[in-house]
Amino acid sequence: MRNKKLVKMTAMAATAAMMMTLVAGCGNSGSDSADKKEDSTASKGGSTITIAASAGWVKDIDKELAAKYEEESGNTIEWQVSPDDQYENVLNSKLSVGEGADIFYIRSGVTINKYQPEKHMMDLSDQEWVGRYTDWAKEGVSNDGKVVQFQTWSVDGWGILYNKAIFEEAGITEVPKDFASFKTACDKVLAAGKTPIYEPGAAQWHLGTWLSELTTQEEAENAGFYDSLNDNSEVFAGKEGLSKALDQMVELEKAGYFGKDFMANTWEDMVAKMASEEYAMGVVYTTFPAEVEAVNPELTQESWGMFPIPLNDNKEFGVSAGGIGRCVNKDTKVADAVMDYFDFLSQPENLTAYYDARKDLGPCSFTDIEGNVPAAYGDVMDNASGSGFTAEDGVLYWDSAQVGNLMQGMFLGNSKGEDVLKGIDDLRQPSFGE
Repeated sequence: MRNKKLVKMTAMAATAAMMMTLVAGCGNSGSDSADKKEDSTASKGGSTITIAASAGWVKDIDKELAAKYEEESGNTIEWQVSPDDQYENVLNSKLSVGEGADIFYIRSGVTINKYQPEKHMMDLSDQEWVGRYTDWAKEGVSNDGKVVQFQTWSVDGWGILYNKAIFEEAGITEVPKDFASFKTACDKVLAAGKTPIYEPGAAQWHLGTWLSELTTQEEAENAGFYDSLNDNSEVFAGKEGLSKALDQMVELEKAGYFGKDFMANTWEDMVAKMASEEYAMGVVYTTFPAEVEAVNPELTQESWGMFPIPLNDNKEFGVSAGGIGRCVNKDTKVADAVMDYFDFLSQPENLTAYYDARKDLGPCSFTDIEGNVPAAYGDVMDNASGSGFTAEDGVLYWDSAQVGNLMQGMFLGNSKGEDVLKGIDDLRQPSFGE
């Protein structure tokens, strides 16, 4: 398809050149303006915009809007999609040798620093759509005072989603506010013949997500903790609250709250397991109930509630820096076409189509479109004492999968919470170049 497009463009250019030659041969006094007009017509559209992304970040609606843009603009969108577990390495390799795509997807927030923004990212602060960003979106896509991402994602976080009907059946009348009341609720669920928590232990990144959420409490209680981690003047080791929370996770597992052989549970089964109503709770994002409803229509969004993960008596709700954003490569040769593409995507009708299709996302990153505000988001915010960035979005060189790998050792009896924290420090240290 792309070859056909190139052939068509070549033919158009040749035709335009022949027409300009004929006009010049006739001695037309307006030949200069005619030449400019024909040049403009020949060059309108025809640019190829390359976009690099991790496979899981590109959805059908992205492809549909790209096709719509191609039809309207004459430009071509070329996707360079890599497997989720390979994308970061591929992106870094491409950028390091000057072969990066025109647009590349990365997480918003502190993760931006991992990709040398001064060297590789164009400053987008002067674009019209920047003025329509919500506060949280602008904060998440900014680096050193500059807006460096176009983002159509959402703010969200991970909490304990619970089935209201199972809680009622088990005689749980209040949402757990601390670790003790959480254990009491789990015991009541067990007594009612249900498994308290579905935990996909085979997904290392999901185990790491628990701790990523809980670091929000440490930052709230010790302001500047993240900044100190990021300038390498602070470490995780010795943080008693985080160590205690990790040990309490093991306590949950030993009490049978995760069911049998939870390390074999997969994330891919999570929707089906929660839809089966065999499990009362699970750590998920606030838009998750919509996915369950698609499988079991009887379980609407109102069937669920959510509260912060209460290990170490935590009441903070950790949120993202807006998810995934698109950066513009400083070395792009098609900057005008890229900005035109972003202008197209930021149009209200296209934003509406995007968020209508992305039920997994919550509030829109732009003020003029509401997006999807799930009931669970409002519920968890009501049950939280505050919110802040998770470690994934606020701490440099945090990798939830690597953290989860360390945490798996706890459940095998090979380590304690403090060992995990020391392991995280060991994993992060080489990235500081020391």
